[in-house]
Amino acid sequence: MEEPTTAFSFDKSPTAEEKQQNTQKSSTLWHGLGLFGESYLLFSIGTLKPIWETLYPSCFDELDDTECAHPYLSYKSITYSVVTGVMIGMVLLGILANTFGRRRGSILTASLMTLGAVCMTISSIAFSSNPSILFPIMSFSLFVFGIGVGGEYPLSASSASERAMVAMKERRDAESDHEIRIQSLLSDNPELWQTLSDEKRALSVSPVEARSMLSDKNILSTDGVGESGIRSHIPLSPTNTTNDTRNSLNSQNVRLRTRGKEVLMVFSMQGAGIFANSLLLTFLLMLSQRKGENYNDGEKQFLSLLNIWRITYAIGTLILAYVLVSRILYLTESEVWAHDRAEREVQHHVKESQPSFESPEIETKNEEIPDVTQTLSGITLGSQFDGLGSTNLDGCKIVPTLVESIKGTNDPKTIKASLLLQHYGVRLFGTSLTWLLWDIAFYGNKLFQSSFLLVLTGKDASLMDITGASAINAFVALLGYYVAAAIVDDPDVGRLTLQQIGFIVTGTLFLLCGCLSDRLSSTWLVVIYFGSSFFGNCGPNCTTFLIPAEIFPTEMRTMCHGISASSGKLGALIASVLFNFISEKQLFLCSGYASFIACCITFITIPETTTLDLYEIDKQWRMILDGRKFDYEGPANDVKHLSFYERNQHACCRR
Repeated sequence: MEEPTTAFSFDKSPTAEEKQQNTQKSSTLWHGLGLFGESYLLFSIGTLKPIWETLYPSCFDELDDTECAHPYLSYKSITYSVVTGVMIGMVLLGILANTFGRRRGSILTASLMTLGAVCMTISSIAFSSNPSILFPIMSFSLFVFGIGVGGEYPLSASSASERAMVAMKERRDAESDHEIRIQSLLSDNPELWQTLSDEKRALSVSPVEARSMLSDKNILSTDGVGESGIRSHIPLSPTNTTNDTRNSLNSQNVRLRTRGKEVLMVFSMQGAGIFANSLLLTFLLMLSQRKGENYNDGEKQFLSLLNIWRITYAIGTLILAYVLVSRILYLTESEVWAHDRAEREVQHHVKESQPSFESPEIETKNEEIPDVTQTLSGITLGSQFDGLGSTNLDGCKIVPTLVESIKGTNDPKTIKASLLLQHYGVRLFGTSLTWLLWDIAFYGNKLFQSSFLLVLTGKDASLMDITGASAINAFVALLGYYVAAAIVDDPDVGRLTLQQIGFIVTGTLFLLCGCLSDRLSSTWLVVIYFGSSFFGNCGPNCTTFLIPAEIFPTEMRTMCHGISASSGKLGALIASVLFNFISEKQLFLCSGYASFIACCITFITIPETTTLDLYEIDKQWRMILDGRKFDYEGPANDVKHLSFYERNQHACCRR
C-alpha cells in the first residue's frame, strides 16, 4: 500500500519572528518618545539649577532682591508649579482617556507638553536678561507642561499594556490554529501515530529526529518545518484535544508572555531621557570649557551658559513637536479600549431592549449583615464571598454605608465609580499607597545625591564634573530599567516578587546609611548610592508604573493609573517638605521604614497578574456592570491571581 503523501508548511518561521521582534522594538521606541521627551525636560530642572545659580545668583539669595522680587522663591515656584501640574494631569487626563480613548488622550498630552516646552524655550531667549519676568513665565509654562507630563504616565502605561494584550492574543491564536492543523494532519495519518504511539517516545524525540521522521514519511515538506521544535506540537491522542494538548499550549504561553517587558521598555525611555539630558549637558559644558580656556570674559561665560540652557530646551522642544505631529498622523486607537467600549455598548443596548425593568430597592435588616442582594443598573451586593476575587466589601459592616450613599442615584458615572471602589477599591488603595511610599523613600536617594557627588567629584567640583557624575548615576538607573524588563515576565519572578525585593533591598540600604552614616567610607558610600539607584529602578520604580496598568478593567485603567501615579507625586511633595525638618540620619531611617511598609502593603493588597490574560478582567467587569458577577467563572477568580486580602476576604468578614 502506498504511503499517503501530504505537503504541509508551518506558517511561523524564524524570519517572521525576527521581523516581529524588530517591529516591536521600533514600536517601543516610537511609543516611548513621549516619556523620553518629558523626562529629558522635566529632570533638566535639577541639572540646570547650577547654571541658573551662576547666571542669576541674586535670585537664589534670600537676602538679595535686586533682580528678583522674591529671591529663592523663583526656583521654588518652578518646582512646585510643575509638580502641581503633573498631579492634576495624571488624574484629569487619566479620566478623560477612559471616555475619549487613548489616541485623543495621547494627542492631548503631547499638545500640552509641546506648548509648555515652546513657551519655556521662547522665554529663555526673550526674557533671559530679566529674571523677575523670566521665572514667573517659566513657572506657568512648566505648569502647562506638567499637566501633559501627568497624562503621559497613565496613557503610555495603559496603551503599552493594551498593545501587548492584542499582540499576545494574536500570537496565541496563531499557535492554537497551528496546533489544530498539526493535529488534523496527524489524525489523517494513522501510520505516523503508530510510530509515535508510545507517549515516552513522543516526548523524548528531538526536534531534528521528529523532523526527519515526518519528512521520511513524506508527510511534511522539509522546507516548511522550523527549528522551534515539533514535539511540542504533537498531541498524545489522535482523536481529541486532551489536557496534554492544552498543557502544551500553556507551556508555550511562557514564551508568548511579553506584556510586562513591553510596558517597561516603553517606561525605560524615561530613564533614557534623563541619561541623554545628563550626557548632553556634560558635552556642552565640556565644549564651553575648552573654548573658555582662552578668555576670562565674564560676559562671554554668561552667554555660553545661556546658550547651553537654550540648546537643551530647544532639543527637548523639537522631540516633543515630533511626538505631537507623528501621533496626529500615525497613532491609532487602542484595539482593546475600542473592543471593550463596543462590548459594553452592545450589553447596554441589550439591557435597554428588555421589556420590563424593576426599579431598584435596597433593604437591610436591623444592624446585622444578612445576605443582601440588590441590583442597581448592574450592582449586586451579597454577604457571601462572590468568588470573583474582587475587592468588594460584601458582608462587612461598611456595605450599608456604601449602599446608602448610592441609593436612588441614576447617574451611570456615580454607579460605576461605586462599583469600582467596591470591587477594586483595595487594589487602588494598594497601588496608590505603595507609589506614595516609594516616592517618599526614593526622595532619600535624591537628597543623598549631593553627598554622593561630593565623594565622587571632590569639594571643588566644576559644573561639568557634577553633570558627568549625574550621567553615571543615570546610566546605572537605566540598567535597572532594562534588567526589570528582562525578568518581569518570568513566572518565577513576576511583578510582586520584583516589587517586594526592590523595597526590601532599598529599605535595607537606607537603614544602613541611617545607622552607619558616620562610619561609612567613601567607597561604601558610592556603592550604596549606586545600589539604591539600581535596585530602586529595577524594582519599585518600574513595578509601581506597571501594576496599575494591569489589575484594573480597561474602562477604568487610565483613571486608576492616574490616581496611583498622582499619589506618588504627592509622596514626593510631602517628603520635600517634611525632610527639611529632620536630620540626615532621620531622613534615611524614614526612607527605610517607608520602603518596608510599602513592601507589606504590596503583599496584602496587590494581586499577581504575570500569567493572567487581562481580557478576563474586562469580562469580569462587564458582568459586574450587568449584575451577573456570580456568573463569571474564569482565571481572574484563581487564587494565584488574587491578593492576600482578596483570598482571605470571606474569612475576615465572617470574623
